[in-house]
Amino acid sequence: MKKALKSGISVAVCAFVAAGCSGGVKDSGKENVTADTVDLNAPIEITMTSSAGTASDSFNASVTSYLQKKFPNWKFNYIQKGPGSSIQELVTAGTAVDLIFEAQTGVIDGLIAPGLQTDITDLVKKNNIDLSRFEPVSIDAMKSLANGGLYGLPISMMGIVTFYNKDIFDKFGIPYPKDGMTWDETIDLGRKLTRMEDGVSYIGLAASTGHVLKLNPFSIPYVDADSSKSTYGNDKWKIVMDTIFKGESTDPLFIEYMKGNNNKVPAKDEFLKKKNLAMYVYFSDLVADGLAPSVNFDMVSAPTFKELPGVGFQPYPTYVNLSSASKNKEAAMEVIKYLVSDEYQAARAKLGYITPLKDDAIRKSMGSEYPKKLNWNAVFYNKYPEVPKKGKFDSIGEKPLTDNIPGYIMGGLDTNTVLRQAEETANKAIEAEQKK
Repeated sequence: MKKALKSGISVAVCAFVAAGCSGGVKDSGKENVTADTVDLNAPIEITMTSSAGTASDSFNASVTSYLQKKFPNWKFNYIQKGPGSSIQELVTAGTAVDLIFEAQTGVIDGLIAPGLQTDITDLVKKNNIDLSRFEPVSIDAMKSLANGGLYGLPISMMGIVTFYNKDIFDKFGIPYPKDGMTWDETIDLGRKLTRMEDGVSYIGLAASTGHVLKLNPFSIPYVDADSSKSTYGNDKWKIVMDTIFKGESTDPLFIEYMKGNNNKVPAKDEFLKKKNLAMYVYFSDLVADGLAPSVNFDMVSAPTFKELPGVGFQPYPTYVNLSSASKNKEAAMEVIKYLVSDEYQAARAKLGYITPLKDDAIRKSMGSEYPKKLNWNAVFYNKYPEVPKKGKFDSIGEKPLTDNIPGYIMGGLDTNTVLRQAEETANKAIEAEQKK
């Protein structure tokens, strides 16, 4: 599941488009010189990478080409992760990487683990970048990773929403879901749509397992960052499990479908390919999938827990981070300023991607250039909870729980047993890792 989450940056990066540079950055008044002394005419070279392994053509088309337009005299290199070109291998080889693009969960492995983090707090102040322009949780999440500092700035976010297939609702004469629904309401609606019709098994509701767990509204990490112990003994995990997954398992047709689906929870393929999933709780970037235009869909806000009214799932920011190995830190900061500028962010928002900026005009323009008219307000409908502090063992603590979700839904184990076993397995795995 960690791989699945990390892959989200690939889609997010592919969405980057830009034109011009503005917003929160002062102009020096000099045509070819920035607020400091970075000469835009100088033959500066900027090297970028990401542990997500985003394909070179995608990154170049959606990031590098626009940077080249903004800085025509500079050279931009993107190193795609692969055999011999992982971040750790680049460090060993002495490659002077300037910028590292990482989703929130990739910052530890992609930036901190190889020792490439550097605090840019002073550079942010020096370059007059106004942090109050950003969604606070996106900045706070970075500060928790950087011990109060800043290793990078958020350039995009992903959020969880509920997608729904209009054709399925229309077929059975069921009203569409609405913004602001709770899990109980959404599950009840899903039950009305889970049925066998004309030889087709229709599933009313499914949630992306790893995403709804990792980004839960209660802001519980898998592993406590300070104690390096599993958090599965926290009663809030029981609320999450009982509400979402036991809600799914109450329908025998849902269980029967899983049995015929290699015990897998219905997911993206059911929504986009088979088109037999009525509602799918997933990242908003599903709109970027090449199969999305073939589905008659829309979206509403993700379901909320009755214990947390009006609170949605945690956002999933992607950051551009300044590498400590950079030999062009001032120039690299110019690139960062460009990526967080109002004009650049507005261009991205128009394609349907969530900006980390709070600007109302940018948010209202979201999706205006997307080929389908959608309820883009769904991504901002609920309040964002805080992103918890993550330690280096969080990903180790994830697998013992997510691996057992299918069996849990199908009725093999009760909630307390699943959580207890996951806690024991996670703690043993962490202890083993600590001894290495």
